[in-house]
Parts: sequence; structure tokens; C-alpha cells
Amino acid sequence: LHPMQEAWLDQDVAQCGYCQPGQIMAAVALVRRVKEEGRPVTEADLDGIRNICRCGTYPRIREAIRAGAENM
Repeated sequence: LHPMQEAWLDQDVAQCGYCQPGQIMAAVALVRRVKEEGRPVTEADLDGIRNICRCGTYPRIREAIRAGAENM
């Protein structure tokens, strides 16, 4: 598993699973971009992810992205 997928599981993000592939791909792209820029993921960065989650797990998505970023 990719570190972001592991973070998704650890943070218990998934409910219906509808948005998960897009959310994870957007998260990985975001983390790669900010790491290339040499900075941490900010709240503004997380606000820029526009994938819709029908279950409303946004707080867990944000935590998973932060956790995944630490291991990428």
C-alpha cells in the first residue's frame, strides 16, 4: 500500500468509498507538490482540494493527508 492509503485506513476515512480514489490521488499530488516546494501542508492547501465527499468525512480526510504526508 502507498503511505497515503495506509493513512486513510489508519484514520478510518472511508465510508461509502465513492470519493476515495480521487481524494487519495489529489492528496498524493498535493503532498508531492508541497514537498517539492520544501514546505509543510497548510490549511490553505487542504482547502484547495475540491473533491466532494458525500459522507462528509472531511475532518478525517484532512488528518489522513497530514499523516500520509509524514510518511511520504
